[in-house]
Amino acid sequence: MELRVILVRPRNPDNIGAAARAMANFGLKDLALVGAFASDRGEAEKTWKAEASVSAIKAMDVIESSRLHASIPEAAAGCDLLLGTSSLHYLNPERDVLLLRDAARYCGERGAARLGLLFGGEKTGLTREDLSYCSAVVNIPTLPSQPSMNLGQAVAVACYELAGRGRAEPRAGRKPAPPEEIARAAELIAARLAAGGQGHWTGRAQLRELRQGLLDARLTKGAMTALRLLLKT
Repeated sequence: MELRVILVRPRNPDNIGAAARAMANFGLKDLALVGAFASDRGEAEKTWKAEASVSAIKAMDVIESSRLHASIPEAAAGCDLLLGTSSLHYLNPERDVLLLRDAARYCGERGAARLGLLFGGEKTGLTREDLSYCSAVVNIPTLPSQPSMNLGQAVAVACYELAGRGRAEPRAGRKPAPPEEIARAAELIAARLAAGGQGHWTGRAQLRELRQGLLDARLTKGAMTALRLLLKT
């Protein structure tokens, strides 16, 4: 199982560099960023890479190969499965919750060869909207008196568990529908409903419900292809 670390709305280049260093500790190189920095994407990329180099000790190859993305589906392109991390102390998620130690087995049972693991920004973490793109929420248990972890530390713990201790082999069988295709199908369904006079389905909460329902259905790639063809007719 391959692992892509996806940082959603990170604000501090030092933390990004620390995350890259943690990935390099365990031989991981696939890093993506979503909604990072508010300025022009090209200029922001030059700036944060230079600033992240301070904490990305011997991990600049991870930084240099990473890219900024405008959305979670864009960053998840090529992944078989998305999981989002949360401390759960400030959020009651609408997704199933896994302890980190169970995440590799979950991915293997789903037949995922490439996992995208989402981490939220330093201040807010992942929102319900972010997690609606994920099949489940991964929790790193911490004490209530100190519930949140530094972004770089959280990435390090997750990489140790998912890569350092050995990766679960995906179970033989049909591949799950990719997360970006799930997101696209939800938008197509909302558009078809709106065209039929049910315009409220294009709202954010309704789109989130559609995405989550499609993820929970555990569609295979073949079933997703059939659904997409049906929606386009």
